[in-house]
Amino acid sequence: MLQNRVNELSSGILNIVGAKVYTTGFTREEMLQSYLAKGRECWSSKGLYDYQNLDFHNIKDDALIIVRKDGKEINRYKYKPVYKNTVQFKDEEEKNVSLTFTIRKSSYSDHYHFLTEKESLLFNNREELDGYILKRFGATYFY
Repeated sequence: MLQNRVNELSSGILNIVGAKVYTTGFTREEMLQSYLAKGRECWSSKGLYDYQNLDFHNIKDDALIIVRKDGKEINRYKYKPVYKNTVQFKDEEEKNVSLTFTIRKSSYSDHYHFLTEKESLLFNNREELDGYILKRFGATYFY
């Protein structure tokens, strides 16, 4: 339930307190920044959830998610689309298949996110992603 909520946020703050996570959602990053810088109560949603491990690579494009523990910031997540294309290749049954994919880059780490309709994969760096694309599709891309 918390994972679904995090993936829906346009930007937000998650504050982990014990076994609970308090969420504060914003309609866009600028509103979150105004809240942080000037204390403006411009949030759009608040929630309380049981703690669970989260995957942050499926958040919306350009959504800033700040994670705090007991009020102290421990991480930030934001993924920006850097490349989108359609690749044609042969599947396991040697049929021609076409697949549209998006590559997103983390603004706060070296991570890259590879996203299609059916899969969502996180890579530690560009070299790992490029190796995956070359092996899976036999292609190289410049982005």
